[in-house]
Amino acid sequence: MKPAQITVVRDGLFTSRRLAADITETVPTAQRLVKEHLGRCPLTTVEVVITSTARIAMLATKAQGAAAGLKPEAWRGKTLTLTSRPRDLYAVAVIAPRNTIRVLVNSSRLHRREREIGATLVWAFVEVDQLCRKGAWDHRLTLTRHELGASVLPKRMARALYRIEAAWEAEAEKVTGQIVGKVIRQNQQAEAAAEREAAGTTAQDAA
Repeated sequence: MKPAQITVVRDGLFTSRRLAADITETVPTAQRLVKEHLGRCPLTTVEVVITSTARIAMLATKAQGAAAGLKPEAWRGKTLTLTSRPRDLYAVAVIAPRNTIRVLVNSSRLHRREREIGATLVWAFVEVDQLCRKGAWDHRLTLTRHELGASVLPKRMARALYRIEAAWEAEAEKVTGQIVGKVIRQNQQAEAAAEREAAGTTAQDAA
């Protein structure tokens, strides 16, 4: 089976080309790390869209509203709970039309924070994995229709869906920490081994 097909695009004229290049370079590594940790690779099209704080909420609502089969007048000018605090978001994975998952990366947050690109993309691909699990697609679109007023759920059902979303967020935070921590430890071990090898070589030369 083929792994996810991934594309990276810039949204808006003011998105940094350098940041886009760094994200494009880091995406395969982030996807691989999540695959190795979770033991599976989502089989879907993934679009990584580098955008701004000002546009991320609109793009999320547009994508999931359209994927839920709603017309523009149903979602235009509205915001999903998922992106209700866009200034706090580094990245968020949303469902888009044509069986696509769209990862919206907040360039405003990552600007001058190059060291956080890797962790941001790891988090995003954990979210991609979550959306590819059994029942997740229907769950997210049902919640989208509820929040946009197209098919309002009873309070008990809505609370149940929000609990699932909260559990996903907690899992993404936990798994991202585990993966990033492992990478840091591996890098430290590699650096220590290189220093020992260099010290050994110096000692041999001195002898």
